[in-house]
Amino acid sequence: MSVVASSSDTIRELLLGRSSRRSSVPIARSFLQEPRPGGGPGPLSRFVVTRRKRALDLYLLMHAVASSPPFDVAIPARVWARALEMPSSAGSAVQISSTISWLEAERLIETSRVGNSRRVVLLADDGSGHPYRHPAAEPRETRAGYFKLSFDYWLDRWHRSLDLPATAVLLIALSLPDRFLLPQHHGAKWYGVSRDTIRRGLRSLQKMGLLSYTTVTKPAPLAPSGTTVDRLYSLTGPLKPR
Repeated sequence: MSVVASSSDTIRELLLGRSSRRSSVPIARSFLQEPRPGGGPGPLSRFVVTRRKRALDLYLLMHAVASSPPFDVAIPARVWARALEMPSSAGSAVQISSTISWLEAERLIETSRVGNSRRVVLLADDGSGHPYRHPAAEPRETRAGYFKLSFDYWLDRWHRSLDLPATAVLLIALSLPDRFLLPQHHGAKWYGVSRDTIRRGLRSLQKMGLLSYTTVTKPAPLAPSGTTVDRLYSLTGPLKPR
């Protein structure tokens, strides 16, 4: 019998060993889009455009672990790698270190050396480089709101099952009301992700049983048929907001 901690063991210790009272991580909506009328690309778009799924999972996990002031965590690179189910090797540690450096260049975190680990301190979710504040602690007049990502994303290994388009659309869906409209052609303008990414993400979430939709027919005076059909989406399953 192996005595080496598994990825699941590591995830559970990171998420539940420190605070059993929490079951989700808050993410500011400004991570997805600029808090202005019509939106605009937030930092999420950089993960998608550069195809950095592992960086996105690591960043979200850092958020879950660094959950209280001063919003920092110092964990060896190999522990992060094991949590993300990467091989236990020096190469994986180098990849994690490179990913942390990329997150720092994107002004989402700042780091310093602590022994054999890099201390990570969260910065504002909007990529501004400002100090991090819990979204609920922002002044009401400037608060853009936030959504919650369930720990089940890691505990049930959805971070392994969902690809980058599905994860991006999941985060967007979590930020929207139930029965939301998400026109694929508005993805680039609203969130900085392509129409194809939105389409693939919606399809993947439906296939995984995490999303459903209903259709609504509306008058469309300029359409040949005089009508148009909208799809209203709802999250289902374990990642649906409680």
